Amino acid sequence: MTDNSSFNQEESDKYKAAFKQLSDTNTIPLLISELAAFMLIAQLQLAFRHPNNIGASRDVVRKSIQPIVDYFTGDVREILERGFHPEFDIDTTPQPDPAWDYYEIWQSLQQVKAKIDAGLAFISEQEAADDTTDQKLREVLEPAAEKLVNVIEQDLMDYQKDYE
Repeated sequence: MTDNSSFNQEESDKYKAAFKQLSDTNTIPLLISELAAFMLIAQLQLAFRHPNNIGASRDVVRKSIQPIVDYFTGDVREILERGFHPEFDIDTTPQPDPAWDYYEIWQSLQQVKAKIDAGLAFISEQEAADDTTDQKLREVLEPAAEKLVNVIEQDLMDYQKDYE
């Protein structure tokens, strides 16, 4: 196998030829434990979160794993279904001590970051830019820009004044 640094037209043609050999109608029997199936779904759900994981291959994988999800019932099924919806994600961002000097600024910057992340998520779902999508993106990002300017021009300046 060749490493990525030497990936050239010959390698590209080799991959394309191999891909053409694959069938969308032939199926592969897969025998794995319930635990392994659960973990497989969880790992794929993580891959689905990547902002560049868009398009046909993502959709094919999502459709392909649905029968595995459908196999499960009750709480296990509910947990698996939640993994497809970001609103059920657990926030693992470490929280600083409120006594920390930068606590309020940290909180404000987290809010700015969340707006930027929302903007990135929004544009990753758009195929083409137009006036409507630009306006929606502006609506998401403008509050973040205003908050960031406020942090830089107000909060940091106030901090300096407190210690002069």
